[in-house]
Amino acid sequence: MMMMERPDITVILPVYNRRHLIQRAIDSVFAQTVTDWELLIVDDGSSDDLESLVLPLVLQHTTLRYMKHANRKLSASRNIGIQASLGRYITFIDSDDAYKAEHLETRITYMRAHPDVDLIHGGVILHGPEESHYVEDVERPGELIHLSKCYIGATIFAKREAMIKSGGFGIMPYSAESELIPRMEGAAFRVQRVDFPTYIYYTGLEDSICTKQKNNHF
Repeated sequence: MMMMERPDITVILPVYNRRHLIQRAIDSVFAQTVTDWELLIVDDGSSDDLESLVLPLVLQHTTLRYMKHANRKLSASRNIGIQASLGRYITFIDSDDAYKAEHLETRITYMRAHPDVDLIHGGVILHGPEESHYVEDVERPGELIHLSKCYIGATIFAKREAMIKSGGFGIMPYSAESELIPRMEGAAFRVQRVDFPTYIYYTGLEDSICTKQKNNHF
């Protein structure tokens, strides 16, 4: 029986009822300038017939895997993806976003050049109305903060071993990365913010977590 080789990178794509948007994210992963990756789609209980789109792709591409569970929200879906990952490094893409073609290459090149670093984050292009670039500040509820000053979970690129040892994302309804990254720093993991603008973050979508959180409080 042929064993699947371990890829350098696992890209974890959690999705819930985003059949109409997910193709852009998938296409952007397949357009990467590096090829040693797997894409793991974690379906968080979608009811929009997502399988009819994704399963044919799984049969066509050995680099794509798909798993589905009952709705458990974003943090749990990311953690399940971490546990199921095969890559030496783990990163994420949200179902409504996209990568520039060099996104994975810039990050794995940095990690190889800095072997003491466990996790990097940052480097986004904001795509949406200016007012949607402000979200609720998790540390100051009721106040807004610009996304450029936030931890953005989908930009995390980390050693798999570090993510496993850290315990992953806390089960929180909003901005779990704002708890994860300081916790990892406090546990002596090496964390660096980078500024490679290669993650395209589409802001202001009505069904996004940030928009819902903002609408509930403002």
